[in-house]
Amino acid sequence: MILKKVLSLSLLSFFLVLFVGGILIQFISPSLLKNTVWTPPVLILTASLLCLINQKKRTLFLLLLAGAIGFLSEIIGVITSFPYGEYSYTSKLGIKVFNVPIVLISVWVIVITLALDLISYLKIKKIFFPFAFSFIATLYDFLIDPLMSGPLNYWTWENESGWFYEVPIENFFGWFLVSLFISILPWKTWSNSLFPIIVNLLIPIFFITTSFANQLYAPGVIGIILISSYILVIVKSKLFILDNPS
Repeated sequence: MILKKVLSLSLLSFFLVLFVGGILIQFISPSLLKNTVWTPPVLILTASLLCLINQKKRTLFLLLLAGAIGFLSEIIGVITSFPYGEYSYTSKLGIKVFNVPIVLISVWVIVITLALDLISYLKIKKIFFPFAFSFIATLYDFLIDPLMSGPLNYWTWENESGWFYEVPIENFFGWFLVSLFISILPWKTWSNSLFPIIVNLLIPIFFITTSFANQLYAPGVIGIILISSYILVIVKSKLFILDNPS
């Protein structure tokens, strides 16, 4: 337990350095963020590790499985254009497998963690869980995708006349569909712990700030709605007890 806390605090310190640096650099030298290669994947990887190591073993396994499902859907998407549309990744997100950056597993873990955490506070009935989960995950993508496929150039769309900041509408249907599939995993328990909460707050703030810095106002507003909802339900919820997963 002590080792886990030390590791978590070390990762958090490193994550905060990357986070603050990523925010400041946008005001000091905006072009530098767009041209960095190693920082974004390391920030995303660190954030996902903070989410993973602070969950119970069963939930950690499910998160990794969900991340793998999301990653597999990306491979299928790159090869067949289903379910997201026709796109390809650049070299900015690091090592690839079948032309998909491995760090995409971490992206899915982060998105899934926020969706599960938010739903756990909302105490949604089981019958509505898959749709609420998929809606939140897709809403998160409305914040992420225009920025990462636009100014940051992490991937490119073959058809640049997309519905939402050049992102095709089928991409969001794809996110909803894959998230719906992930939602059927046996998510019986979920621990609201401090480190994932910090990630769930700061990663959207990073994307919101970057969106506004690049004049992507609609994604930024969507991000504000998402993060405001998250903060509101945490503050109002009687579940605001930080568990210590074992």
